[in-house]
Amino acid sequence: MSMQAQTKPSEMEHAPSLHLEVTPGAVQQVQRLLAGQKPGLAVRLYAQSGGGGCCGGGSSHVQFGLAFAKPRADDELVSVNGVSLIVDPGSRKMVDGAIVDYVETLKESGFKVTNPTLPEPDEAGLSGGCGSCSSSSTKGGGCGCGG
Repeated sequence: MSMQAQTKPSEMEHAPSLHLEVTPGAVQQVQRLLAGQKPGLAVRLYAQSGGGGCCGGGSSHVQFGLAFAKPRADDELVSVNGVSLIVDPGSRKMVDGAIVDYVETLKESGFKVTNPTLPEPDEAGLSGGCGSCSSSSTKGGGCGCGG
């Protein structure tokens, strides 16, 4: 069972709402971590086009991250069960539809962010013409070289 988040309508009057899914385990962990921080902080969810190199500036996948931050004027604030997530305009497109989870296994523990709505790297790479994206990346953006 997971919890859906919606953007506060007063903060994004013209843009469609941002959809995020945050699992109960992730909500609990964020609340626990925020309890030890200064007031006014929230968790920033961001995305960056990953390395990889097609045509010198392309990317083969998307890297997600979380960090403590104060909201800026152009940020979008999304609330889920009392937890505020900040998303900047540059990350919005890649974060929309993402699932934020907290995993704890023998091999790993930590937040895991995935976005099943992003194209597979191979699909994007083929459409971009460079073909250097590999299927080993998980649900990342494409090369986009257009070559």
